[in-house]
Amino acid sequence: MNAFQVLLRPAEHRPPWWGALLTTVAAVVLAAAGGVLYTLYAPGLDIIGIELGTVRPLPAGTDTALAWDFVLVAGYGSALLLGTTAAVWVAWLPRAEEFARFARISALVAIVADVLENVLLLSGDVVRDAAVGAAAVKFCALLPAALVALYGVLETWWRLLRECWSRKRDVAIAAGDGVAASPLESPDFPVKAADRLHAGTRWRRGYQVPDAVPGTEGFCFSGGGIRAASVALGVAQAMRTQLRNARYLVSVSGGGYTSGALQQALTTEPPEPGPGKVLRDPASVFAHGGVEEDHVRRHVSYLADSPAQTLTAFAILGRGLLLSLAVLFGPAIVLGAVVGWLYQRVPITPVPPSIPDFPAIRPGALGGLGAVVVLALLFSLVGRGITTKTSRLPLLLRRWANRLTVLAVIVGAVVVVLPVLAWLAWRLPTTDTGVRVGSSACAVLLTYASTIASIAWRSRATLGKSGVDGVTAAVPGSLLQRILVIVSTTVLALAWLLLFVVLIGDGGTATALWTALGGAVVVLIVGGLFDETSLSLHPFYRERLASTFAVRRVQREGGEIAVPYPSTERTTLSRYGRRPQGFPEVIFAAAANLTGEGRTPPGLNCVSYTMSADWVGGPDVGWVRTGRLESVVPKRFQRDLTVQGAVAISGAAFASAMGRSARWFQVLLAVSGARLGAWLPNPGFVLSAPPERDDTCWAYPRMPSARRLPYLWREVLGLHAHSDRLLHVTDGGHYDNLGLVELLRRRCKVIYSVDASVDEPPTAVTLAQALALAQQELGVRVELDEPWQSEPGSGEALAPANPLSALNPRLVASPVITGTIHYPPESGLPEGSRTGKLIVAKALLWRDLPYPVLSYAAHNPEFPHDSTGDQFFDDGKFSAYTELGRTLGAAVLARQPSEEEPAPQQQQRTLLARAFRPR
Repeated sequence: MNAFQVLLRPAEHRPPWWGALLTTVAAVVLAAAGGVLYTLYAPGLDIIGIELGTVRPLPAGTDTALAWDFVLVAGYGSALLLGTTAAVWVAWLPRAEEFARFARISALVAIVADVLENVLLLSGDVVRDAAVGAAAVKFCALLPAALVALYGVLETWWRLLRECWSRKRDVAIAAGDGVAASPLESPDFPVKAADRLHAGTRWRRGYQVPDAVPGTEGFCFSGGGIRAASVALGVAQAMRTQLRNARYLVSVSGGGYTSGALQQALTTEPPEPGPGKVLRDPASVFAHGGVEEDHVRRHVSYLADSPAQTLTAFAILGRGLLLSLAVLFGPAIVLGAVVGWLYQRVPITPVPPSIPDFPAIRPGALGGLGAVVVLALLFSLVGRGITTKTSRLPLLLRRWANRLTVLAVIVGAVVVVLPVLAWLAWRLPTTDTGVRVGSSACAVLLTYASTIASIAWRSRATLGKSGVDGVTAAVPGSLLQRILVIVSTTVLALAWLLLFVVLIGDGGTATALWTALGGAVVVLIVGGLFDETSLSLHPFYRERLASTFAVRRVQREGGEIAVPYPSTERTTLSRYGRRPQGFPEVIFAAAANLTGEGRTPPGLNCVSYTMSADWVGGPDVGWVRTGRLESVVPKRFQRDLTVQGAVAISGAAFASAMGRSARWFQVLLAVSGARLGAWLPNPGFVLSAPPERDDTCWAYPRMPSARRLPYLWREVLGLHAHSDRLLHVTDGGHYDNLGLVELLRRRCKVIYSVDASVDEPPTAVTLAQALALAQQELGVRVELDEPWQSEPGSGEALAPANPLSALNPRLVASPVITGTIHYPPESGLPEGSRTGKLIVAKALLWRDLPYPVLSYAAHNPEFPHDSTGDQFFDDGKFSAYTELGRTLGAAVLARQPSEEEPAPQQQQRTLLARAFRPR
């Protein structure tokens, strides 16, 4: 049993297959027996009306009916307890297991409330209101208990049938094919008490990278869309020798466009049959003026380089929006009609249209709500008042208090909130069919417009002067854009709620029930058969990137040409991503989103998730060999375990989970379908597959064959558990936009970081965030040498007569920042080998740039910080950014000799920088 299983799912909680089968069969038999006996022998009375106090006085035969009701309680109560226990067994996520345990408490409360209700009814009219309160609590508790018990029985049978029908289980990862992530506290990873007081434990785990080669050189290309890709291409052309001598090339987002292009051009995998000879020369691939660069130049507006492709992109966006809204609003229709039907059959509180006036809430029902609240408070106070350290009673009482609190919320919603909302909705003009359709259409159009505005807002306002030196800077987003996103998201949420509560009032009609049936069919077809990722922009984004950057250089009779990869060629990551001879190992840095469990760096809500030819995963989620992972996942996932898929996922900037970014944008992108990223296998889940000889392996869930509706709801609600079968993987920039942390994790001696991110002056924000993250996660400390020389306005000014003198506030003294890396003892490096060298090349302006680049900057105030949202480059932008990258690479090379043996003046400046460094 590995650490993942110890932490999440002790095997003792699950019985062998025959025990699960007997439990679930007994649940069905007991429920059926109780119902049959009550139907056969109890008088045919309006028992619900009697329980809710609408039938007065009590009719003859009530005592007999209540006596047989005890038999019914025994039958359905036993069935609920057994069924919810089975639900606990088949639950894999901690959140799902907790809900199953809550349902088991609800079942127990329903049993007690039903028995108490019968006793009170038999006691006379004096306590009839108390009986009504007990009945209200019973019916509310039965809702989650019955649903979860039914799920537990059906899911158990399905998994047992699956084991009998197909003996082929998910292949367990053999020794050497995976490395489990050791939790901070578990029996498999003992932690000393002193280690819990500092970050040393987390630092040691941060360096757990399989097959890492410490003491080597590495490059990292930052994120930034096509802007960063162009700069990275220029740097790669200028520093080809250094790049070829490096051990690692870590790429993030736009930097991955270039890294993926180099990887696919150099792969040794044979192409599909065709004329010509494939050339794979690391010294000349994607050289300046080469055929590969020419191909990218002609397709640099990769998302849509023609009106037809633009219309196609908008059509795909509209299709995703309609399908996503269908599967998201379908449950509102189904739930509204079903809840309305239940209110008509069990009128705990009458709802429209049966009452036109304000809902007459029964005093007894309010008393039942108060009783549950008081009971929850009592359990909480008693649990917190017990100070013993050896008994589990305080923890048990607090858990009961939390679950009773949830039950109180359900009772309050059923008794008060939903009837009031249904009454308010009934009084609005939304009951008119034309108004409903019109408002829904307006909501869809508003969402569509907001989505386009949020991802394609290319018109950036500029601040003419900001800061002391009057630095021109691009504004990253507009107030109007944010307001539009917030308004549209709010409108969608209100429309969902309104549709739900309006149908509660219509729930008793045949029309509403048929509408609910139609909504259920739509949800089952779209949400159950289609892959959730296929409804997003991810497939389109992946294909468009491949059409521009996935090429081979082929020699034919007429010369050399760049041949694009055919769409039918699957660039499997384990084969096409292998390290070419004379070239570094390419690692695509992405981010796995985790929420609500305190497992991520503060403020990030994500952890490292890397993809390479050898390994997939990260220190917080575990590692699995790429080839083995490809062999155990369903075919739909294999398309994303490719070089092209890794490029697209690493660059999934617009997603429903974006690290530090605003939650409003994330919800809108999830709802509209304009989301990138993908749900990929969780290495921790794959590593925890039990052996076939384990009697409890029947309860182990399989890898889903498709990413269906529940995963879309998790994106909308932001539910990302570290123990889920799939992890939502998005842009690596949501974790570290430079990729610097991944090279520090591999303990590189020399690191070249190409920073083409958009930093708002003053200070290099992205670099500062990466260094802070490295300090938190790895304990790495980096001393920078004169970083202020890379601040806009620090450069030598051009003469006022110079036509380009207007650029003076934007010029820097040097675009290169150097520093010394200090690794902690937790890195495992021997003493004396814990220092390294960091060279950061930032995409900035300085006076030694070629005149065409400076001229372009003078006419384009945003350059070199064009918005990442602008992915529609033209030849002018591409040429300016690639030339900037080549000159930037040359500037790094020019600094090399002086840095190997620092001049006295530079030594003096370094000492001053260290002296005044904040402590």
